[in-house]
Amino acid sequence: MHKYRATVKASGLWTETIVFAQNQAQAYALFKSIFGAANVPHQPQQIT
Repeated sequence: MHKYRATVKASGLWTETIVFAQNQAQAYALFKSIFGAANVPHQPQQIT
């Protein structure tokens, strides 16, 4: 598992959040399903 960070819009505020996923595509899908596609404007970045 890897850590991925993305800036998302939650309750009208932009915030950075982290998920654990196997790859970037899965992390992006997780962010979109949790926060909604319109609230995740960029691909997540892997962090160490």
